[in-house]
Amino acid sequence: MAIAKMKRLRAIALARERDELLTRLQGLGCVELSEPAAELADPAWSALLRRDSAPVSQVRAQAAAVDAALAALKQYAGGKDGLFLHRRDVKETDFLSQGTLDRALEQAEEINEAVRQLQQLQTQRLQLEAQRTGLQPWTGLDLPLETSATRHASVTFGLCPGTVSMEQARRQLEEAAPAAELLEVSADKELRYLLLLCHKTQTEQALRALRPYSFSPHSFPGLQGTPGENLERIAQRLAALDKERESLETRLAAMGYAQQSLRLCADRLRGETAKAACTDRLLTDGTVLFLQGWVPSRRRIQVIGVLESLGCAWALDNPAEGEEPPVLLQNNHLLSSMNMVTEMYSLPAYDGIDPNPLIFPFFALFYGFMFADMGYGLVMFLAGWILTKRFRPKATVGNILQLAMVCGVTSFVCGALTGGFFGDLIPVAADVFLHKEVVLPSLISPLEDPMTVLIVGIGLGVVQLLFGQCVHIYMGFRDGEGGDALLDVLPWWVVFAGIALLALKGTAVLLLAGVLCLILTQGRHKQGLLRKLWGGVASLYDVTSWLSDILSYSRLMALMLATTVIASVVNMLGTLPGSLLVFIPIFLFGHTFNLGINLIGTYVHAARLQYLEFFGKFYKDGGRAFRPLRYETKYVDVRNDNGEEVS
Repeated sequence: MAIAKMKRLRAIALARERDELLTRLQGLGCVELSEPAAELADPAWSALLRRDSAPVSQVRAQAAAVDAALAALKQYAGGKDGLFLHRRDVKETDFLSQGTLDRALEQAEEINEAVRQLQQLQTQRLQLEAQRTGLQPWTGLDLPLETSATRHASVTFGLCPGTVSMEQARRQLEEAAPAAELLEVSADKELRYLLLLCHKTQTEQALRALRPYSFSPHSFPGLQGTPGENLERIAQRLAALDKERESLETRLAAMGYAQQSLRLCADRLRGETAKAACTDRLLTDGTVLFLQGWVPSRRRIQVIGVLESLGCAWALDNPAEGEEPPVLLQNNHLLSSMNMVTEMYSLPAYDGIDPNPLIFPFFALFYGFMFADMGYGLVMFLAGWILTKRFRPKATVGNILQLAMVCGVTSFVCGALTGGFFGDLIPVAADVFLHKEVVLPSLISPLEDPMTVLIVGIGLGVVQLLFGQCVHIYMGFRDGEGGDALLDVLPWWVVFAGIALLALKGTAVLLLAGVLCLILTQGRHKQGLLRKLWGGVASLYDVTSWLSDILSYSRLMALMLATTVIASVVNMLGTLPGSLLVFIPIFLFGHTFNLGINLIGTYVHAARLQYLEFFGKFYKDGGRAFRPLRYETKYVDVRNDNGEEVS
């Protein structure tokens, strides 16, 4: 339960073993390959070696094709993922099988081709529907659309705004071109659809006369026959397109069986993409290649085994002075649930301390203290347990569910101490529906004795703050600065003890001694006697900071009251009508709402107490996360021949 000690890895291998080496290291999942920037900046290295390369774009294109095929199956074959994915176990040999990958890529291409055909059909349908919309105003015209003239007359299809007066337009046309006729085929709110018949000798005069009325000629390129005949052909073509579409959709729906193999392929290609990206961090001259990176010390034997089996030359060294190794937190399954809390703030520095074991009991206790309800705690625990067993989620989602179970237990315990079960559900329901008086035993009641709750909450805060100072002392002795650590903390303890003695006995001797200790010790790092003393005097202002930190823990009482009061109001509203049929929906909605808002609010406030109050006493942040080359799977869990999960 600490920050993993890292070893700097350097290795030289034959270039032809590159893919096998990366695959084996990826299977171990414990080697982070780092950029060779320093080596490339060295003329001696850059003269001999260059960056290696791999077809990353090809692998990414394959991954995109598989993802597109999976999206198509979700749409046409059902099987949506939902909030949680059910991960299945796959042997590593099957996961890395080239035959399995090739078959899945063929299936993806077949699915994507069907989708492309559907898209083409949709494009054709849109074009036909646009043609149909354009022809419908001309339906009443029994004239082939390709007609432009007869032996002596010109035929012009045209449009003009719907506000144009046809009487005025015809009068103007008659004056300019007596051998012309303007017919209105149809009209709507925006346009008039017109047919201009004119003797060829007067066509130009007719068009000039209609120009003030915004008359514009209209053509039907590619269409032959009357509007009615074209509309009939379009209807037939649309029906044929619908049949083709239904056939393709049926075909895609029938390919739902390929979803499992495509999911496996997607995870495999995700790993191949990561491996190809790591290739850019290798140096090679075409015959040999050089790699460097970081390995957790406890996994070095496995890495050495892989390197020696491939005939590599290698070296594992401790980090050099000034190097900043990546940070890997080593915790058991229970404490790993705190990773999400720590990572939301910042990983500890490599020479810092793993905060997970330190914040775990406080976070869980504070969360349970603020919820303090047996019913809500039971719901949280059961939801986390069922979802974990059913879906086996990993990473952040897995940590959230694990944390929900832990906090569910502490909420149940604190609820037992305060007598809360969905607020005051049992006493209220028994009184209204059974006409009996039922009182749940409790050690403390948040509604009747909030001051005691406040004192307990602040007391827990004081314990955490003092514990944080103890951690500060430990880190000081660990780093060879035990004297400074003691001088940072012990004078404050004298002050705190002096305040307590002043409150209980009325004597300020110990408090004054503590203040003197602060003045003499807290400015010790400054230059000159006066600056040292002034630094000590200025440190007295930190009393306000301590007061602020301690008062921050009053939120424990505030959140407990909020949860309890809302739950009680829901129960009151549900039982007012005196009907069980009315009570049940109000109960379900109200308590679901209360649980939902307080799940988030309680998490935020419990985390805030760690970040701002507790971490400020000892935490050294700024670490960089350890990101090894490994299988990053979404749909499957890869297991070796022994049944153990890989990386």
